[in-house]
Amino acid sequence: MPFSNLIEHPSSTIRVLLIDDDEDDYIITEDILDDIPYREYHLDWVSNYETALEYIKKGAHDVYVVDYLLGAKSGLDLIKESLSDREQHVPFILLTGQGDVKVDEEAMNAGASDYLVKGQMTPQQLERAIRHSILHSQHINHIKDLNEQLEQRVQDRTRQLDKAIKTLQRSNEDLELQISERKKAEEELLKSQAIYKIIAHNFPYGIVAVLDENLKYIFADGKGFKDLELDGEKIIGAQFFQFLSSNDPSKKEEYKQKFFLAKDVITTGEETIFEFGYKDLNYSAIIVPIKNSRKQTKQLLVVMLNITQQRKAETEILKSLKKERELNELKSRFVSMASHEFRTPLSTILSSVSLISRYTSESHLEKREKHIKRIKSSVNNLTQILNDFLSISKLEEGKAKVHLSTVQIDTFLDGICDEMIPVTKQGQKFLISHEGGSSIKTDPQILKNIIINLLSNAIKYSNIGDRIWVHSEMGKDNIKISIKDEGMGIPKKDQVHLFSRFFRAENAINIQGTGLGLNIVLKYLEMLNGDISFESKEDEGTTFTIQIPN
Repeated sequence: MPFSNLIEHPSSTIRVLLIDDDEDDYIITEDILDDIPYREYHLDWVSNYETALEYIKKGAHDVYVVDYLLGAKSGLDLIKESLSDREQHVPFILLTGQGDVKVDEEAMNAGASDYLVKGQMTPQQLERAIRHSILHSQHINHIKDLNEQLEQRVQDRTRQLDKAIKTLQRSNEDLELQISERKKAEEELLKSQAIYKIIAHNFPYGIVAVLDENLKYIFADGKGFKDLELDGEKIIGAQFFQFLSSNDPSKKEEYKQKFFLAKDVITTGEETIFEFGYKDLNYSAIIVPIKNSRKQTKQLLVVMLNITQQRKAETEILKSLKKERELNELKSRFVSMASHEFRTPLSTILSSVSLISRYTSESHLEKREKHIKRIKSSVNNLTQILNDFLSISKLEEGKAKVHLSTVQIDTFLDGICDEMIPVTKQGQKFLISHEGGSSIKTDPQILKNIIINLLSNAIKYSNIGDRIWVHSEMGKDNIKISIKDEGMGIPKKDQVHLFSRFFRAENAINIQGTGLGLNIVLKYLEMLNGDISFESKEDEGTTFTIQIPN
């Protein structure tokens, strides 16, 4: 079944070949595949390099998982050798003992679609890697097909031009051999030129032209004159690229090089094909010598073909592939980080639930309340991780949209602070103040996400009993909202990286978090055309101030 059908039909079985000299890894991989829901997998195993090559040549599997170490040769060697003699790309996933950027680069350069780290591989990671690898191979094969189609079209058109050139050459030879029938030949030539002009005039994607041996236009027609901003009547007698160079001086040197390429055709009598850009357009130029009966090149046939749409399509495909890989890498990194962060709150919840079940008498009320608070705090941490994941996913995929409505900022902030009270530490309190008018037009959900993220940080990085100030001020053109805490502050050396993805300040490593919150805040503010600034001093606290146009 084609790769695209495998992905679109979850009921189909995906055939996986594991190439690993350790049988334990086969058993582990089989167990991991069994834990993947909603999809059936069939796993085969080979333990050596030569047998693996035979299986890959048969093409009986949908994806190949290759160990980095395979005796005398490596998994990278196997991937390179397997792909070197295949017309179609197949999905390879490299298994390594440890993950780093160097291994990632080596795997991608060899042709692998993804790589996984042994001992850290989860069902979710393996499923994502298999799905990504299959889609990656599908896209590569699609691009290959597009390139082959494009090459075939160029060959077909070249053959058509060769046929037209031969016709012109035969006409010239007939004219030289039949001087006595000049009048008749001239009449035939006029008829041919009339037909040729009709064809050129209706040429839909560019210009058909004839140059003399001095590279001056003696004939030019086609619908491409409008795109190139040229006057078809004025171009006759002008030199090749003269008008384009005048209209687009920034590319004068490039056009000069193309002029000399055309001049070489006169000298060598060999055709040439090249591409050039004119403003925001892309063209492919085919220049073919027109020889007389003495095999001398006195004229050139030039076809300028507008390939702007083809180039845009290729660029969009490459951008989509790059964007998909970046998004998959981001999600993979987040899932890996989130799964690690889930362990602490889940362990806390489990232990607290176990202890609460033992505190059954009234004398244990204080202990029960203590563990209930621990459970609430852990649930809040899990919720924050999931919110970060959903927010970054929506922002990266372009699904987050701005929906404007009127908001009363004073009551809006009061409501958010009330919602956050249950997750504050013991004795922490909000001090809320507002100046100026209160009505603004913004997206309330996006603004709420921003405020909740900043308040969560203030609560998390402040101590028991600390105060948190929330102040809003309505200006003439914007609204300012500042959130100030008395917490641990941000080290000076870490402040420059504060809004980077996954960044955690040095003094916050032991406090649970994803390192995505402020990056998400920054992206949300960009959607509202707002900005953010901060002041912080270690052990004295931090103030974040956002400004949003009103």
